[in-house]
Amino acid sequence: MKGALTLLALLFFSAGAHAQIECLEGNCINGEGVCIYPSGARYEGRFREGKPQGKGTLYFSNGDQYSGDWKKGYREGIGIVAFHNKDKYTGDFKGNLFNGRGIMSYANGNRYEGQWEAGHQEGYGVFSFANGDRYEGMFKQGQCHGEGTMYYSDGSLYQGQWSNNKRHGAGMMAFEGEAPITGEWVDGQYMADWSKFAFTGDTSNLRNCNLLVCNDGVGKYTYSDGSLYVGEFFNGIPQGNGTVYYASGSRYEGGWKQHTPHGNGVMYYANGRVVGAIWDFGKPARKLYVQGEAEGPVPIPVDSDAQVKIWAVVVGAATYSHMPPLRYTDDDAYQVYAFLKSPEGGALPDRQLRLLIDEEATRKNILNAMRTTFLRADENDVILFYFSGHGLQGSFLPVDFDGYNNQLKHEEIKALLEESKAKHKLVLADACHSGSLLSTKTPMQIALKQYYQAFEDSYGGMALLMSSKGEEYSLEDGGLRSGIFSHFLVRGLKGEANQDGNAIITIQELFDYVHQNVRMYTGNIQTPTLTGQFDRRMPVAFVRGE
Repeated sequence: MKGALTLLALLFFSAGAHAQIECLEGNCINGEGVCIYPSGARYEGRFREGKPQGKGTLYFSNGDQYSGDWKKGYREGIGIVAFHNKDKYTGDFKGNLFNGRGIMSYANGNRYEGQWEAGHQEGYGVFSFANGDRYEGMFKQGQCHGEGTMYYSDGSLYQGQWSNNKRHGAGMMAFEGEAPITGEWVDGQYMADWSKFAFTGDTSNLRNCNLLVCNDGVGKYTYSDGSLYVGEFFNGIPQGNGTVYYASGSRYEGGWKQHTPHGNGVMYYANGRVVGAIWDFGKPARKLYVQGEAEGPVPIPVDSDAQVKIWAVVVGAATYSHMPPLRYTDDDAYQVYAFLKSPEGGALPDRQLRLLIDEEATRKNILNAMRTTFLRADENDVILFYFSGHGLQGSFLPVDFDGYNNQLKHEEIKALLEESKAKHKLVLADACHSGSLLSTKTPMQIALKQYYQAFEDSYGGMALLMSSKGEEYSLEDGGLRSGIFSHFLVRGLKGEANQDGNAIITIQELFDYVHQNVRMYTGNIQTPTLTGQFDRRMPVAFVRGE
């Protein structure tokens, strides 16, 4: 917490009569005048017996400025200090120091309002952080100390005892959608019986959910990499409270969703590190207890088998708070999603496909969805990322972009794609500056088999099909009721890009079709690009035969 300690040294300057002053004008003994001190500071205001008394302003040589009450040469009463670094204090003074009630507005966006004593935040106060967090409670020597409540920007809160800016003593932490946690805290750590988060049901006769369809209730499930889940099921998949024994030797106990830690839980890493936290799809969003040496990211069980599977994340960002809203990006995302659910797009099951629209399309949600989806792919699989929304040079913009923070850097996306074991990696993006996937009379199962076989026949790679060059803008069209790139992308995927007449549409065929039509429709203003190292025979769709 940025307090006042580093700022107060200048306030010890005393404008007493013992200082050698030069009176520039007026009456610098008893009256109103202007004087200058040996330090270069300049005072303008009332004097009594040669000392500032009453109302006056002191201009420090370093650019700081005090305006307010004086008594016997000291700042005492009510005043304002404007620091040269743009910090500003307004409130009570005594003996040159902040004392009483005051407000400090910091240049970094933080703000404190409350009691001060001898230059420190002392007593009850409210500290509002630039990131949206807010503490209301007791302070001591400029630190959160005593009873207080911290309201975090993610909607969670801690209410209880503090010591030296850390949760310490009895307290309660509450999270949106989760049961509150109460107990003792020591130096910010939650001293809980972490064993209570483990699955405690009878494990001796659990159903084998690899062999049975476990819609609900409890069971066990073995992932293809050897990781074992024991716990609750929901709609046929592991979800709820459970224990996971990772093939790596790590163990997780607690909430589980979308094949990753989610909710209250504790991770026991193979190297001895323990992390108790509120987990957000594999990430410890709020760490409550940490012990041991650092450990890498939470492992994601790989879904390994001999079959080719497609894993996709589809994002449509339309409603922005700090950018002009877009009209059709969410519709475009729904069209791509519907295509991927269709036979021509691979008939993806829900567990292999994530859709994030509008308020769900935040930076954190997108990265979490990509990681928990793409890292489950094995060496035979395909991963696909589609983004429709605003963009800047070198980044996509999620809905929580505030003008500076929460950009989704292209390098981040590329790094995450490279982390996946998938053989084929495809990015489709309809966003500004984005250059810095289908009716048959052939039996459906045969057609799908041909489509997935085409992935095996291609050597793979990473292909990035972007709506525009790095310096160009991507356009929407009211007549099409779609982004122009996305409009022709979907049309191409549904069959119009099929140039050679066979059943498979390749990435090269799709690019050629989209490039030609977008350029023609926009009068050469917008130019789609295709980059990366990949097999140009990489399939993206199939066309039902006659």
